[in-house]
Amino acid sequence: MKLFDRGGDSEDLVPIEGLRVGVPDDGEQTNPAAKSSFQNVAPFYDELMRQVPYRMWVSYYQLLLSTIESRPRRVLDVACGTGTMTEMLHREGYQMTGFDLSEPMIEIARRKAAKKKLPVEYHVANAVTFDLGQKFDGVLCFFDSLNNITSPDHLQDVFHRVFAHLEPGGSFIFDLNTAFAFRTNMFDQSDLRQQTRLKYDWQGSWDEDTRLITVNMKFWRDEESFSETHIQRAYDLDEVIPMLEEAGFHQIQPFHSYGLTPPRKRSDRIHYAAIKPL
Repeated sequence: MKLFDRGGDSEDLVPIEGLRVGVPDDGEQTNPAAKSSFQNVAPFYDELMRQVPYRMWVSYYQLLLSTIESRPRRVLDVACGTGTMTEMLHREGYQMTGFDLSEPMIEIARRKAAKKKLPVEYHVANAVTFDLGQKFDGVLCFFDSLNNITSPDHLQDVFHRVFAHLEPGGSFIFDLNTAFAFRTNMFDQSDLRQQTRLKYDWQGSWDEDTRLITVNMKFWRDEESFSETHIQRAYDLDEVIPMLEEAGFHQIQPFHSYGLTPPRKRSDRIHYAAIKPL
């Protein structure tokens, strides 16, 4: 969700993807913010993300696959947004399927794939309850999409649904923002430069007790303006790993994002890799 990431111990800003949700904060989609997220911004999403280093993320996914000795052929991209990374993974030789909660995002993803004549399959689905009727060798969910699930019970449901969609020996790789990222105001971002066609201003409000951050987003493009509110929850290692184990995963490994070292106190993002037993 962040456009720029400080990379934990470094003060250097690293542009990353944001605004990929694919998941509500609960299974029934009762939160108005969850229902409306990405409806307004969807037409401008690719414009907003044009400087995101998708190639870096694809390379990192492949590095993690190599590290855990996973060689998937059929891969599911959970919360795929408009499908940019999904398409890139297809070009790397994976048979790709993607889904997202946002119907406007999926409509754009389908148009892009059709224009390029790419055999990528897209669905509108909820990560908490999805049932695609097929299994995959690998599942990924990147760009802190799962932080948008603010109920631990529903995050557990996601892990169960992913497990059910994996072949034995299949891998699940995903990332989560940490409480450190939220405490240090990493969602407070703006680009109001005159030469920027799509301007934005984001302000986050962190609640230590609920472990929730509410991000109020304002956008301006030409004569049009709109706003969205997104809510994320911080999850700790000692929450996530037992949830994965409960779902049936083993060989669970957390990484300080963008590398292969263990997480540390100042990790603002953690990638997790897990395997479904044979």
